[in-house]
Amino acid sequence: MSLPLEGIVVVDLTRMLPGPYASMILADLGADVIRVEDPKYPYGSPPPFFQKGRYRESAFNSIIMRNKKSITLDLKKEKALEVFYKLVERADVVLETFRPKVTKKLKIDYDTLSKINKSLIYCSLTGYGQSGPYEQIAGHDLNYIGICGILDLNKERPIEGQKEHERKPILPGVQAADIGGGLVSTIGILGALLERNKNPNKEGQYIDVSMTDCVFSFMPMAAAFQFSKDKYDGITKPRNPLHGEVPFYSVYKTKDNKYLSVGAIELKFWRGVCEGLGRNDLITKGNALGLEKEEVFQEVQKEFLKKTQKEWMEIFSQLDACVMPVKSFSEACKDSQLKTRNMVVELDHPEFGTIKNINSPIKYSRTPLTIRSLAPKIGQHTKEILKELNYTEDEIKNLRKSGLF
Repeated sequence: MSLPLEGIVVVDLTRMLPGPYASMILADLGADVIRVEDPKYPYGSPPPFFQKGRYRESAFNSIIMRNKKSITLDLKKEKALEVFYKLVERADVVLETFRPKVTKKLKIDYDTLSKINKSLIYCSLTGYGQSGPYEQIAGHDLNYIGICGILDLNKERPIEGQKEHERKPILPGVQAADIGGGLVSTIGILGALLERNKNPNKEGQYIDVSMTDCVFSFMPMAAAFQFSKDKYDGITKPRNPLHGEVPFYSVYKTKDNKYLSVGAIELKFWRGVCEGLGRNDLITKGNALGLEKEEVFQEVQKEFLKKTQKEWMEIFSQLDACVMPVKSFSEACKDSQLKTRNMVVELDHPEFGTIKNINSPIKYSRTPLTIRSLAPKIGQHTKEILKELNYTEDEIKNLRKSGLF
């Protein structure tokens, strides 16, 4: 049984979350992912940690570095570059997340490497991309979702009839740009691999992915409402129902101070909500405007406060209503749906015994994906990979003495 990307070699120069998330997917799919890590990089093992006595390992790395190998190389040294170029000769993909122009200084840019391997697919994943006025500006996830408009959407709804108050954006708990950039990079790499296989000359190509571009493209609904504003001749301006400004798509508190998500966009589902609440009088008022809309919000919330989250789920489990509990991550790990889908797996660790990991969400029927190896320690496979590149024991010792790894 072979995996989809078996035989594909990925040289991974990335750090933090976005790039390693992309290479994690490629590794899960069977690619031979070789992480080239700077031995002096101070953030290579971020918290939190699995710990036993004085020994510890990054729990974060245990998830995103699984199924990979690690080699340490100081790419600022000429001899280390020679090793790196030998890796590139047999690679299919190079993935990097350096700020634009850094790879040129290090002599590991696409133009340099494509002369070594014309079939190479080279993906640069950065905050703002390889062009534009923000190209050299430092950033993190919050900056990217702030620029693209997502953060502005993520705030409390305005209440009709009340004086407009400050609605400060709420920081989301998930890095949409980081994860989104990783996903889009993976798609771009897979597409480039398919194209290369159809290309008579087997030529690779360069992929420029901006995390800001990615999250900007994640908003087709917001874009549709924005782009249609100037072309709408109706009496009432159309409104986006997905930002908590309508009763049928919102979050409500229950008697036990927990919450339920109501996603009843279609009328048939809103009808189910009203039926479950015993409030058929609200069926025609899901799209109410102004003060009447506030009355509907208040009436729905008043009903939900009469029962606990569990009691409401017993009722709505019998109805087609798009009502589900809001859970913490800890609760989600125990959720029957996610358990059935085997999304949390247990692995044997030589130091810590059983540890948990997030499983791949891709469910193949014939070639199932598994976590085949634990996350490597930084540089764990350096000697093994150097031997594969035909370095002798003496040469490896000399490289180590020279401080290349």
